[in-house]
Amino acid sequence: MKQVMENVKLGLSMAIIGALLLYISTVLFMPELTVKIFGFKPYTVYTESMEPVLNVNDVVVVGAFDISEAEVGDIITFNADIDYNGTDEVITHYIYSIEGEGDEIIIRTNRYFDDLTEATPDTWLISPDEVLGTYSFNIPYLGYVIGFISSIFGIVTIAANILIIFVIKFINKKARKEALKELELQNQTNTITTLPPVVSI
Repeated sequence: MKQVMENVKLGLSMAIIGALLLYISTVLFMPELTVKIFGFKPYTVYTESMEPVLNVNDVVVVGAFDISEAEVGDIITFNADIDYNGTDEVITHYIYSIEGEGDEIIIRTNRYFDDLTEATPDTWLISPDEVLGTYSFNIPYLGYVIGFISSIFGIVTIAANILIIFVIKFINKKARKEALKELELQNQTNTITTLPPVVSI
């Protein structure tokens, strides 16, 4: 029974590690497919344009975007060349308007405004293909953790801690083996010394 439980634990661990590696690989090498494959993807907020709804270093988790279900006021995450320098940036804003139909749909967005009557649209125009996902929920301050993990210092710290854990486990395992060996020797010695004397007739 103990062996079965060990095998189940090992199988679950391998499945979790495999899923994590697959997710990380998808995020790194095929980021545009992450939501389609896994149904969600996290993004860190880096600007104050959506405060106080979304604050800097909050992590926004988005789900699949469907233009047929999109409405004005929805929060979406999308790619846009906001500086018009040929480089897309990831932005999370409200939908301001949806215009056109078919392949000619254009989405305009806006940042947070205290008074919706004062809301003005962003200057960029985006197509449904540029939308990365629809806002599902956010996790406050998680961006600090992700930023640390992504930094050189964070990677070195985590690697060092993993190495220390493995070394401690190895030392403990070795010490346990030595203790068991010593115990077995003591048991054997005790067995020999407690054998009844041989009586010859």
